Amino acid sequence: MTETTFFTHAETTRALNSLGDNIFVCDMNYNIVWFNQPAKTLLESIKSYLDIDEPNDLIGRNIDEFHKNPSHQRNILQHRLPYESTIKLFDRFAANIVISEYRGESGDKIGYMLVWRDVTEEQKEFEENKKLVNELSNAIIPTVIDNAILVPLIGTMTDDRSEKLIQSVLNYSATNSTDYVLIDFSGLTEMGQSSAHKLCETMTKSLSLMGVTVVYVGITKRIVQWFININLDPSIPTFATFRQGINHVVNLEGYSLVRVDE
Repeated sequence: MTETTFFTHAETTRALNSLGDNIFVCDMNYNIVWFNQPAKTLLESIKSYLDIDEPNDLIGRNIDEFHKNPSHQRNILQHRLPYESTIKLFDRFAANIVISEYRGESGDKIGYMLVWRDVTEEQKEFEENKKLVNELSNAIIPTVIDNAILVPLIGTMTDDRSEKLIQSVLNYSATNSTDYVLIDFSGLTEMGQSSAHKLCETMTKSLSLMGVTVVYVGITKRIVQWFININLDPSIPTFATFRQGINHVVNLEGYSLVRVDE
């Protein structure tokens, strides 16, 4: 633990030092005056990024030295406490930080305390999951009918996801001689009115202009309510299941499904 006269009682430093989170304290002039043992261990692992030889070299340094725009950090300390955010450091580490005032025994503010929790691994996992969701969100699946594709909608449909999906489907349909697009709503958990309008109106009309027939499948009572709210064109074929929808396409193509006895 870094020695300091900043705290009145040794019990305070022992208590802060026993916590698992990384804790940093700076005085009213924004000079770093103390950090606990977990923070010292953290600093040891990232000291090359801070241009210090050892963690204690940080004591006495002003926080302005470590920020590209010091006025932004000072504004937070002066007007926006308590403050919490997740930040990225050196394009490699991620941290959840909580900044609060530190007050002495008299109740007067004597500095600032920052609690830094390393969330680098959690952030990596979050980004990987986000990437996976985006990939699934834009999934285009061929069907047993060569000129028909299935587009499953998964999770929450935002405006951004709607726009990306529309572009993916239009590009795929234009380059793969697609005649039918079956949009499956069964995996959708939430969709705002703006997203619904973009997805159902913009994509459907665009595909129709390309000569592509759109079929909606996976329709539930909740999905029906969304359609009512955006005044969806009632002429679009809708089915409760994908099986019903693909059978509709089979009939339109003039095919017939024949049971093959074993």
